[in-house]
Amino acid sequence: MLIVVLFAAVTAFAGLFSLPPLDRDEARFAQATAQMLESGDFITIRFQDAERNKKPAGIYWLQAASVASLSDVTAREIWAYRIPSMIGVVLAALFTFLAGARLYDLRTGLLAGLLLVSAPVVAAEGTIAKTDGVLLALICLAQLAFVEVYARVQTAEKTGWWWPVIFWAAHGAGALVKGPIGPMVSLMTGLGLTTGTPRFKWIAALRPVAGVLILVLMVAPWAFAIWQATEGRFFTDAVGGDMLGKVGDAQEGHVGPPGYHFALVWLLFWPAAALIVSGVLNAWKQRTDWRARFLLSWLIPAWIVFEIAATKLPHYVMPLYPALAIIAAHGAVSAIRPAWAEKLGALIYAGIGLAAAAIIALAPIYFSAAPLTLTCFTAAAITGAAALFIARLFWRGRGFAGGVAASVLAALYAWTLLTMVLPGLSQLAVSPRLSTALEMADRHPLHDDLAPAALAGYSEPSAIFLLGTQTMLGSGADAAARLKTGAASVAVVEAREEGAFLAQLDGVPTASLAVIDGLNYSNGKDVRLTLYILAP
Repeated sequence: MLIVVLFAAVTAFAGLFSLPPLDRDEARFAQATAQMLESGDFITIRFQDAERNKKPAGIYWLQAASVASLSDVTAREIWAYRIPSMIGVVLAALFTFLAGARLYDLRTGLLAGLLLVSAPVVAAEGTIAKTDGVLLALICLAQLAFVEVYARVQTAEKTGWWWPVIFWAAHGAGALVKGPIGPMVSLMTGLGLTTGTPRFKWIAALRPVAGVLILVLMVAPWAFAIWQATEGRFFTDAVGGDMLGKVGDAQEGHVGPPGYHFALVWLLFWPAAALIVSGVLNAWKQRTDWRARFLLSWLIPAWIVFEIAATKLPHYVMPLYPALAIIAAHGAVSAIRPAWAEKLGALIYAGIGLAAAAIIALAPIYFSAAPLTLTCFTAAAITGAAALFIARLFWRGRGFAGGVAASVLAALYAWTLLTMVLPGLSQLAVSPRLSTALEMADRHPLHDDLAPAALAGYSEPSAIFLLGTQTMLGSGADAAARLKTGAASVAVVEAREEGAFLAQLDGVPTASLAVIDGLNYSNGKDVRLTLYILAP
């Protein structure tokens, strides 16, 4: 257990301090949390003046507690907002270890925990201030409790109250973090379990009446408060607009065909890529065993739901990765594995490993003003060579050793990418460079007691988070008018708005503090920001 926790903590720590605020979701969450701390209103969720009626308040409360304890809202230190996500993925690895050990043995649990937390998507979510790292921990805890109850039903033992209470409390907390996703995963698991025996006895063992009472006691106070604060708009927007809208229509361009998540799992769950085929085949052969049936019920029904939903993002199926991790780990520990599946997995793993190494080498060439450094080249070469060596372990049937080595390499890759490569991509760091330029000129609205900044043609949430809640958005003409009247201390004007800005100035003398060129990775467009102040 200690090995899993320490390994998870080290892996999840990658990028915590080095990555700047990311657009768009992370910066939106962090800015809404900052506004809670600034206003003292911990019920209504806002992004500047607009209500943010998408997710419940749980994640904002956790982030606010972290910032209040470890930092200060005016400092805008993004790492303090990321602590709940980091803790979440560490706990998810721990709960996955416990579930794997309960279902099979300690070796299965150990490997499953290592595979989960070192998966690129999980390591990334552990260093991003969003809901998904915390949600993963709560779903893993609920499913661990589900496993414990279901196991006792299989052996006709008394289930007691402890694990059912944990099950429902985890879902109550999950509902406060991301609404119905957690309960949906357990519901889909339950539907899968109805294909086995006992068909329905486990339902009573979960104490559903008491469970509903626990959910009501946990969720209803905030639900009533947000209903009153927004006059019901939160539920109209969150349920009708955000949740149901994602099922029928692809929101914000996040579209993908059925099979989208299946195609990505090999990349996003890279350390387990060599073990997935043999693990799933092994679990399917053992599907009459209640343990394999539980894992397949956790994995398959909810996966189908995510595949048919119109809106798709790579991390949506992450709550199903713990089941896949245990399946892959058990397949690695099992003595019976098809030779063709082992060799196919080894080839898949090697191919992805070489692609991962190429990212280390090529990303700085395209997105950084600095040339390719010897450090990046060396890290890429070591990553590629190590991936080939580990693929050879898989090819020779050494699944457990290969899985452990693959987990270690994936953790090192997370550190390389999140602490060395991505922070150095200066062309993508438009908002951080903007904030730094204002700091150097003693013109930062948050730290120099000045009027807010006016942004024209550039409105990324990371800029608002770094420059402050009062940052003003608008056209070039709006920015010029605000600068002339003193409502803004600095105008940040994107090249496309510069003509309107200069025309509105009508000859008022200004000075340029800096020019920032880069790529807005949120929309794929080049940007050129000029920072204007009134001439002395």
